[in-house]
Amino acid sequence: MRRGFSFLSSKIAFPRLFSRLSARILAIMLLPLVLFMVGLFSVGQYKNVLIKAELEALERQGVVLARSLALAEVDIEGPQPVQPRRNLSPVTMKQLLPLVGYGSILRARVFQPDGKLAADTARDGLSSGLVRLDIKRERKIHDQFEQGILRWLNHISSLIDNDKPLKVIKHRRLRQASQFDDVANALRGEVGRNVFLNQRRQMVLSVTLPVQDVRMVRGALWLTTSGGHIENEIKEVQWVFLQIFGFVTLVTIGLAFYLARSITTPIAKLARAADSLRKSHDGTSLARLPNRNDEIGELSHALSDMTGELQRRIQATAGFAADVSHELKNPLTSLRSAVETVSRIEDPAQQRKLMDIILADVGRLDRLITDISFASRIDVELNRILPEASDFTLFLENWVIATKQRVKDVRISWQGFESETPLMVRMFHGRIAQILDNLIQNAVSFSPQDGTITISLKRDKTHLYVVIADEGPGIPEAKLDAIFDRFYTERPENEGFGNHSGLGLSISRQIAHAHNGDVTATNRKHKGASFCLSLPLSRDTI
Repeated sequence: MRRGFSFLSSKIAFPRLFSRLSARILAIMLLPLVLFMVGLFSVGQYKNVLIKAELEALERQGVVLARSLALAEVDIEGPQPVQPRRNLSPVTMKQLLPLVGYGSILRARVFQPDGKLAADTARDGLSSGLVRLDIKRERKIHDQFEQGILRWLNHISSLIDNDKPLKVIKHRRLRQASQFDDVANALRGEVGRNVFLNQRRQMVLSVTLPVQDVRMVRGALWLTTSGGHIENEIKEVQWVFLQIFGFVTLVTIGLAFYLARSITTPIAKLARAADSLRKSHDGTSLARLPNRNDEIGELSHALSDMTGELQRRIQATAGFAADVSHELKNPLTSLRSAVETVSRIEDPAQQRKLMDIILADVGRLDRLITDISFASRIDVELNRILPEASDFTLFLENWVIATKQRVKDVRISWQGFESETPLMVRMFHGRIAQILDNLIQNAVSFSPQDGTITISLKRDKTHLYVVIADEGPGIPEAKLDAIFDRFYTERPENEGFGNHSGLGLSISRQIAHAHNGDVTATNRKHKGASFCLSLPLSRDTI
């Protein structure tokens, strides 16, 4: 048995600073944050939305410029020209510049139908184009750290999004439409959108539109603007979300550690207490966790009650084994003495007397073994859920009728009462009948000849009581509770020795306790003893 306990104790793993259970709790709590981080890497969709919105705005502005150029050209030609000119006039070019706006980062270029550059707002000084004055300043460590983190994040984002890298186009000095496919397509009447990188690796948004009227295409308009504000906005969003992610991660880890420790620490304490209890031999129960009012506290209370009950049963089993050994030893000693003596005596009469003793001891041993076997099984049999409630009054009346037919030496007096509702009790009928049989047999053995045994039924709000009273000599006051001990015998003087094992009343109380009831004994005022079986009424009756 101790080897088995040692094996189990070797399986007890006390939590370390970071136990496996803590790791699982931390992993579960961090999983949503990990999924959020993966989503943060996938910023390409958001970036594409911004680019699309910017290109649409740029195209709307380009449409206004292209229509203005076409209308201005019609006004210059006058009404019904003999042969309309195809190329854009210098006057039209002068009308373009004010429409773009002075100092704007928008750059507009107009190409003639033959592909030659006719006007460029950056060349004429009306647009800042994509030129930026790079003021050299010392970068702070914080800025360097931020830029490094964002580069790393963008690198991972590019791997996740799997987008094709943007082309690098040196567009600042383009003079021919053939050098840029979108301009050539615009001269054929097509509208084009494009995103590329300039020589400085800066994002450029491009829109090309045909300048045309109803009759012909008079040129191509090419608008470009910087996409740096989109990249900056993406970086700002990424950095803000990274800061939020870092803060939430720290809070989550702290809460996860707190939650893990609040779970693993009491469990470890219970495990250590259980292991200490296994090694101890003083019968102490498992320590409870008085400061825990949650499920772990309930677990500690349940384990403490369970260990207390196990120790009680172990002690009861040990005491039962000692009592069995003692009770079996007496008839065995008598039997051994009689067997040894019978072989040395030649007198037939003495031999018959010794054989009668041997047979009586064998019968006593048989009764003892039968009752001991039954008593050892009854605990297991009664550890089942009690059946549905049934009418106890009807059950008791049938039992009284059967008892009157079986018992002839004494009179049975039945004192029941009328009840408006049935007295419902959850019980095993056979076991309750066994209690009543033991009590009536005990009353019969102590009753005088032609005595009266009174059986009565009473009740209160929660329990009912079956009282069996006899007219015998009664029970010594000091023995009113001891008579329910195992192997206790207090028999009438005229009864033969060894006819009872002393387990009847003990088994009766054991069955009653399994039904959440009890069996008690008292002495009557005048003469005789009274035994009372109490059982709880079903909730339907209460």
